[in-house]
Amino acid sequence: MTSCWDQRLLSQSKLVYGVGADLEKDGKLLVTAVIQTIAQASKGTSEPVLTNVIVSSLANTFSDSRTKIMKKISGEYATSKARVLLFHEDLAKEDLYPVLDIIYRDPRSSLGAKVVISKDKAADILNLRVVEESLISEEILEIVTTAETSTLVPEENVQSICPTLFDPGEDITLPYLGKSNDKMIDVYGIALFNGRKYTGYNLYDEEPTLLLMMKNEMKKYAKFTLEVNPKEKDERNRFISVQVKSNKVKKEIKINKNKDITAEFNLNIKVEALEYPKDNLADQKEIKRLNKEISKQLTKKAEKLIKTLQLANCDAFGIGRELIAFHPKVWKSLDWEKAYPKITIKPNIKVEITSSGIIE
Repeated sequence: MTSCWDQRLLSQSKLVYGVGADLEKDGKLLVTAVIQTIAQASKGTSEPVLTNVIVSSLANTFSDSRTKIMKKISGEYATSKARVLLFHEDLAKEDLYPVLDIIYRDPRSSLGAKVVISKDKAADILNLRVVEESLISEEILEIVTTAETSTLVPEENVQSICPTLFDPGEDITLPYLGKSNDKMIDVYGIALFNGRKYTGYNLYDEEPTLLLMMKNEMKKYAKFTLEVNPKEKDERNRFISVQVKSNKVKKEIKINKNKDITAEFNLNIKVEALEYPKDNLADQKEIKRLNKEISKQLTKKAEKLIKTLQLANCDAFGIGRELIAFHPKVWKSLDWEKAYPKITIKPNIKVEITSSGIIE
């Protein structure tokens, strides 16, 4: 056996766990890399500890930044273990693909890395180094992963967004986060894209969860807190918190003789009442009233998010992709960039409370 013809020793590599990119005023890229190293613990103890080394470079391209960063470190600049790619919103508004090009071409790249859009400068976020005793790259990864599990942001990575970036019939959405006042990381919502460019529009609060449920992409949890008793004197009695137990969505695309397009979303949701201080959930009349009120409010929120999607010209539902697949003649006759904001998208959400916890 001839064994392997090549090797890459871990001891000779500098593992990059997070990368951030900002667009400077002169058009150059400020690339910030988070490199994890093992350092000796203080006070002479023998136990090693993980630490972050933050290295930045001002460059014309991502490839150029790698060359410049390698001059500042000892060992190979290894991105195969990168977990987070953080792009400032100004850079994403220009075009996201040019900064991803080298990642798709390099066979050693980490295709599972999370792609995130930041409100604050990526360099400022990564230079936090540690958040609540967690290294910054791990903290961002955990926050995004938790948000994915709670159906707050889409589950995307470098590999999954690639086909959609070049798909004329669908647009991507990505997690949108930033720094809070107490030097913590906060997930604000999701960023909306048109083609390969960030539109500057975002979805907040319950809107991202509704969008993902309408796309049938609900994960382990989905929760809503809604004001259903606005006239109550005690503010806590005004609200109900529910957790989704199951949801079924039916999407239907209709085209009339005039080639007017209507997309209908019928979403049936079964929920459990997590918190309702006003109580009286044993009364069927109260249950019916709450079902009707929650359905009405979520439908209004869905209408609002659809309006935002069309203002951003972001086809997050992939309506264009269905036209390409099932109505190719209609698709070829359309200028989708101009047609999409004008089509009719109708949401119809029906909610049913099926349980109220272990008390009645």
